[in-house]
Amino acid sequence: MLLQFSVENYLSFKDTAVLSLIPAADKEHLDNITDQADYKGLNTVAIYGANASGKSNLFKAITVSLNMIRNSANTQVDQLLPIVPFKLDDESKGKPTSFEYQFVASDGKKYIYGFSAFPDRIVEEYLYCYNTNRPTKIFDRIEKEPYTFSRTTKKELEPIVRFTTKNRLFISSATLMNAESTRSAYEWLSMGIDTFMNVSQIQDRAASYYMRDYDNNSRANIEFTKDLFKAADVSISDIEYSYRKIEDFSPDAPHITINNETLLPALELRQEIKTEHLVTDEDGNSKKYTLSLQEESLGTTMLFLYGPFLKETLDNGKVLFIDEIDRSLHPFVVSYLISLFSSNRNNGAQLIFTTHDTSQLSLERFRRDQIYFTEKNPDSGVSDLYSLGDFEKPVRKDENIQKKYLQGRYGAIPYVHAEDLL
Repeated sequence: MLLQFSVENYLSFKDTAVLSLIPAADKEHLDNITDQADYKGLNTVAIYGANASGKSNLFKAITVSLNMIRNSANTQVDQLLPIVPFKLDDESKGKPTSFEYQFVASDGKKYIYGFSAFPDRIVEEYLYCYNTNRPTKIFDRIEKEPYTFSRTTKKELEPIVRFTTKNRLFISSATLMNAESTRSAYEWLSMGIDTFMNVSQIQDRAASYYMRDYDNNSRANIEFTKDLFKAADVSISDIEYSYRKIEDFSPDAPHITINNETLLPALELRQEIKTEHLVTDEDGNSKKYTLSLQEESLGTTMLFLYGPFLKETLDNGKVLFIDEIDRSLHPFVVSYLISLFSSNRNNGAQLIFTTHDTSQLSLERFRRDQIYFTEKNPDSGVSDLYSLGDFEKPVRKDENIQKKYLQGRYGAIPYVHAEDLL
């Protein structure tokens, strides 16, 4: 369970930005809170903001930091790290970029893990575990200073220091060397969060799950997706999925394009996806008709792609970040997808998403601490991240927050100068 993520000096986030999923101490929408061990976390967070305000940059920060952790063991000695500091002032270019995660791992313990880096090296890294109400150091690393450990982890971890180059993360090196003290935290960071920034990433993940089921003669993901179609009032009675490997890729092969991204089939695999429709004529006679997925709407295609990793996230209590969850989907369908994370179907999972769909903005659905905004200062280019619960004057529970957001009361909206286009 994710409790908090923070980033500093990355892309448009010059100052520290904190995304907190720790619920405030109020009794609103308790079904929007999930429990793990002795900790509580929000099960959904919606992030609003104008174009280029920082929403996607926040997701990039999470994606990049996780990829650095997951790929660190394969980092070559002279390989540069994907660090991009804030570039619109001279001071920030000379400062490191920092990331920090607070989370509850599968062992039921709370961990704090963070690191700071320049493109050529790690300058700080630390891991703490809450065995009690107070944090216990597992390791701490500061550039040009000796690593420090707790009394119980020093014997296990100190010998691994010499295997960690300046551009590798120690948590990855230690876990690769079978260190038990870093394993739970590393496994959660490497497998407990999925982030999706574009349709191609969603397609790749969906294809891998559907293919795995096909190879195992399973229809688990197909049946879940069918339920999504039924809930979304999509008139598809069944789905047939198969694939075969192809020797070469023909540019004339059937494909789907969403938001100018070419999808299906993959370069080395030809997927065949058929949807079945049960049509009843005016005399009450029913007949089945089959279409290819390419002939379905873009919204239907997105639901087909969302299905497998929504199922995996809900079943396994993972954390899912989706940028622009509402792409090609009706607001009612988006509302349904969000509601899954507050239902009995959820096994401790969390959903964090960006959207421009203001119909979701309601205190009848969300708590105030579940609604975040990103806003970029037009003069400095600096992005800010804040929640509806952060306002000095509390937002009333009966306020029409959709209306007030569109009026600019909470910031994070574009100021369109239409006269410049006329």
